[in-house]
Amino acid sequence: MADFGWAYLSGAVTGEGPAKSIQYLKATNGELTGSSKFTFDQSTNKLFLTGTMIISGTIQALTFDVIHTNKIELQSSGSSNFGNDSGDTHVFTGSVSIVSGAFRNHYKRLTTTSYTASAYDSIIGVSASAAVSIKLPSAASAYGRVLIIKDEWSFTRTNPKAIGITASSGQKIDHADNYGITGDNAALSLYSDGVSKWFIY
Repeated sequence: MADFGWAYLSGAVTGEGPAKSIQYLKATNGELTGSSKFTFDQSTNKLFLTGTMIISGTIQALTFDVIHTNKIELQSSGSSNFGNDSGDTHVFTGSVSIVSGAFRNHYKRLTTTSYTASAYDSIIGVSASAAVSIKLPSAASAYGRVLIIKDEWSFTRTNPKAIGITASSGQKIDHADNYGITGDNAALSLYSDGVSKWFIY
């Protein structure tokens, strides 16, 4: 069998190292051994690694949990993307600091006469010259969210060409069902109480 570069093993094969350790080569074409720092628990189907893991390539995981750490550092050169859908939510506990660069809000240029604000709109610039109706998203799903609506049309806006802002059914804007924007390039800033109201500030 040696002539073909393979061998047939019958019966138990004994490795080295502590129980549950993953076997690896001591040296090129050398003996197998194991370490308590690299083990697999078959009863829980878990792989354990103590030390540093260096990956050249891609890691794909359905769930990624960091347990028992005082500080997490993510370092990357170039651009980074989190999530793949506008409905994705990323939660940070604590403060977020931008040391160099800028924070960009989602901007919607509105040219139609009717629009329902989306979950990710931050700035809505109204460029339509006709009357415009904008419906706010539910305040219950937008705790602490800020929304700016700006009239970008270059002429004085009067009735009946006002921008009408309407709350979701059963909700309020400063205790009213709706609010109108008129005048010269006026703007409206709102925040949600996360329950049933949008407040003007």
